Amino acid sequence: MALEQKLLEVEQHLQEVSTALLAADAPRLEQCSTTLRDAALTFARAMAQVPDPTALPAALRRRIQAIGSLLAIQRENLLRLSAATSRQAAALLGAAGAESTYESALGSRASASVPRRVRAAG
Repeated sequence: MALEQKLLEVEQHLQEVSTALLAADAPRLEQCSTTLRDAALTFARAMAQVPDPTALPAALRRRIQAIGSLLAIQRENLLRLSAATSRQAAALLGAAGAESTYESALGSRASASVPRRVRAAG
């Protein structure tokens, strides 16, 4: 069955994403996520051709529901990883405000130290 093969591909790519997410392997996660998205899109197109999805075998419907649950869990884990990464970056780099240029560090002295002809050109 072509639909079942497409579902199997989604499941395999979902497992690859899970592995990359657990390993916190960002490049692999990005690659696996792209292939998962493509497989999921192919599967969704195949499902759109099914006249009555309720007529699918119960085992197939359970697998589809399991994928939905796993995707929700992965989305949540990805948000957690993103938050942890943001905290780590903030700890390493310090909290940078909206003004993180040299001028903000110098305050009002910056414009006073710039020659008048340079200020006029800017």
